[in-house]
Parts: sequence; C-alpha cells; structure tokens
Amino acid sequence: MQGLNEYAARDSLREQARLDALTDLQVLDGGPDPVFERISRLARATLRFPIAYVSMVGLHHEILKTRATHPVSTGSRDTAFASYALQSAEPMLVSDTLEDPRFCRFPQVAGAPYVRACWSVPLATRDGLLVGALTLLDHVPRQAVRDDLSILKDFGKLAAESMELRAQSTTDVLTGVQSRRAFLSEGERIFLSRHPDRQALSCVILDLDDFRRLNDALGHDAGDDALRQIGGLLRSGVRPDTPIGRVGGEEFAILLPGESLYGAHTVSERLRHALARLSDQGFPGLSASCGLAERNSTDRCFMDLLDRASQQAYVARHAGRNCTRPDLAHISGHAPGFRHRTPI
Repeated sequence: MQGLNEYAARDSLREQARLDALTDLQVLDGGPDPVFERISRLARATLRFPIAYVSMVGLHHEILKTRATHPVSTGSRDTAFASYALQSAEPMLVSDTLEDPRFCRFPQVAGAPYVRACWSVPLATRDGLLVGALTLLDHVPRQAVRDDLSILKDFGKLAAESMELRAQSTTDVLTGVQSRRAFLSEGERIFLSRHPDRQALSCVILDLDDFRRLNDALGHDAGDDALRQIGGLLRSGVRPDTPIGRVGGEEFAILLPGESLYGAHTVSERLRHALARLSDQGFPGLSASCGLAERNSTDRCFMDLLDRASQQAYVARHAGRNCTRPDLAHISGHAPGFRHRTPI
C-alpha cells in the first residue's frame, strides 16, 4: 500500500497532469460506458477469461467503467489491480496472485471472487499519461501463451483510442459546459486578444464543497444529477457568450471579459447563492468555495490568471467553505473598501 502512495507523491506535477487528463477525457462520470463494455466483452471472449473490466484510477479511488458481475474492486486505489499496472507502466501478467506478495492479501483475492490470475494493461493518453487499465481476472492460475500478450496490448490500445475520441469533444457531456481542454484553449485566445492595461479580464473558480460526501450519501447517480443541474445553473446565470468550463471533477471556471474584480465578485456571489439553494431540491449541504482573480501585468498566460483564482478558492475552503475570496494582493489600489463575503 505504501508503495502506491509513494508512487502518487513522487511527482506531484505529473500526478496532477494525470488527474487533469482524466477530466479532459470525461471518463469519471456516468457509470458504465458502452464502448468500454464492448471492449471488455471482446477481450474476455478472445483471451478466455471469466472477468474483464475497464477502470480509471483517481487520486484515491478506482472507478469502474464497466458493469461488475463480481466484487472485483473495493473502490480504493490501494487495492486496485489497475493501480499496480499504472505503477509498472507496462502490461502486468500475474499468473498466481497467491504467490505474489503485492496481491495475496487483497480482499478480492482472499475472498470472493477469489482471484488467482490477473492480467492488466495500462491505458495511456496520447501524452503518455496513464489514467486507467483494462484488467482480466481468472479464478485459477494462468500463464500467457503464444499471442496472448500482443492481443492484450491491442485491446488496451483500442480502449485508449476510444478515450481520446471522447476528449476531442468541446463540451463536457454531463454538465453541458465546455470541456477543460476547450475552456483552456478559449481562455488563452481571449487572454492574448485583450490589452492588459485597457481591457479588464477576470476569472471565477467554483469548487464544490465536500462533493464526495454527497456522492457517498446519495449515490453516484444522484451526484451526476447534481452536476447536471449545476451546469445548467451556471449557464443560465451568465451571458450566453460567457466561457464556462469544467476544469476538474468538482471544479468549474468562468471567464469574464470586461469585468473587474468587483464585477466578478458580483457574479460569483449570485451563482454561489443560487447553487446553495439546490440544497432544498434534494441535494443537502451542496455549496461551493469560490476564488476570484483579475488579470494583471504579472500574468504571462491564461493559466497564470486561472491559477491565482484557484489559489483563492483554496483559501475560501480553508476559511470555512461556502464563501468567496478574491485575490486582492495583485490589484493595486482596489483593495480599500473591498470586503469578503461571509458564508450564507
């Protein structure tokens, strides 16, 4: 277990890039995926395994993207076969899990479905980031023969290619706002097109507070429904041409050309209050911590502006959540009289 935690922490920047890629690929929402299910069925039949599935590896959790007929996953990254496939960065062929000290104590090995053989191939993005795996399991020990390894790799490539096709979409399928990749692209275009001294440009980050708790309490279907409603709320709460993106699993960003920090604060507070009212519509405790930043002369690119807004969302979370925090340090002459809003 410790080895996996060290793997995640060894290169925090690359791990963040991997998590960002999961958002870009739009594979964390919506439960089982029909394409992944077809690939799993074909792999299972071709390689003669009773169990095959595709899963994604998040920061702490394994997310199954195919229907599970057996308890193949505990949901934790630490006890996910896929995590070890990502760690090795190569196809992992374990002929007997009871003989492997990494897996012999796994719940799905020591108990049902009593996994003895595990073959798992990591799924890589076109940038080489490992985000998930295609995994095949058997109840008896298995040795690879003849073309088994090349066939496993081919199915892994097929699953990875299907992910990349999804990432080319400019719209986040679940929420209806822009995908992360599309939002960053438009944000950079707008950033470069506006004169920093004459045309204001502000950014709002809305980070949903403790959204995992809502998912755990109500189920992932309810969580997906909440995200759909949040997407609709954000789209209806700003002008139609305002860029809105889902930049993380539970994080949204809004770019406001022509708005100063004060204008961005007004927009943020309006949306934060509207989002909190969803608590009365079947999503108890739903709220967001918001961060604001206005472009200044130190910003070299759009990501600099976005990062400052994100840092303020972090400050808001640690200030009690469900509140808004603007980046006042970089707005000379604007700070007097600007007050933080308290949580509602």
